[in-house]
Amino acid sequence: MRVTNAVWHFPLTLPRSAFTSREVPRAGDIWRLCQDAATLASISSGWPPSRFRAEKVAFIVYKMTVLHEAETPYGVALDTQTWVSRFRRRTLSTREVRVRTGEKRVASATQEWVHVDGDTLKPTQGSLEAEAAFAETDVEPSVKMPSFEELPGAEDEFAFDMWQTWSDPLAHANHPAYIDWCDEATSRHMLAAGLDPVQLRPVAEQVAFRSSVLPGERVTVRTKRLGVIGTDAVVLKHHLETDRGPAADATSVRALAGGRGEALIAAWG
Repeated sequence: MRVTNAVWHFPLTLPRSAFTSREVPRAGDIWRLCQDAATLASISSGWPPSRFRAEKVAFIVYKMTVLHEAETPYGVALDTQTWVSRFRRRTLSTREVRVRTGEKRVASATQEWVHVDGDTLKPTQGSLEAEAAFAETDVEPSVKMPSFEELPGAEDEFAFDMWQTWSDPLAHANHPAYIDWCDEATSRHMLAAGLDPVQLRPVAEQVAFRSSVLPGERVTVRTKRLGVIGTDAVVLKHHLETDRGPAADATSVRALAGGRGEALIAAWG
């Protein structure tokens, strides 16, 4: 049965744990909100997690782009809108998510999902029922990363072990965790440069996922300056890998709350 309401709205609220001591949400928790919206839309379209498990298939994210357009305080109900803009060969799905409070847009995201076999996590074609449930809808264009001026800078490295308790329902690191790791690497570099990591403000990021990260694996994040946007923001390139090889490549655009972007840019000189 084809779903007629292909654009879904959900009033979502970020948990208290999503907020920093500046009383604003972390980038990774905006990603988690977008994931909740995608999951709720899937449930509303007749595909709850239990059905994916029963049919031994899944959707996993292979690329995601997010623009952060306004910070929001705790306790605000966020109007989260989502729809599927493309579904190719019953395998590759592009989902859009837009987050607003009143007339103010908080964030925009484009998620690229791939339909996989539940056991091997290898791409596999979805059913005709899935194709009907996730009908393509044209609302507005997909999100793009902001342009910037290239200005290569220093590289830093941060390594850690993936916790057992970080596993998601597919038994690997959930995709928003990769942004947490990139921002942790950035924050540690800021601290070493004499900057307060709490002042870090997300502008945009994009992650292309290469492989899963499994519990107990050693993860290395290599971060270097890629460029700048005027004197306001720094553009950072992150390469994440485990002993098995590349896990993800990410680009983050970051500024400082209250300005002083020059200090953040200089920290990566």
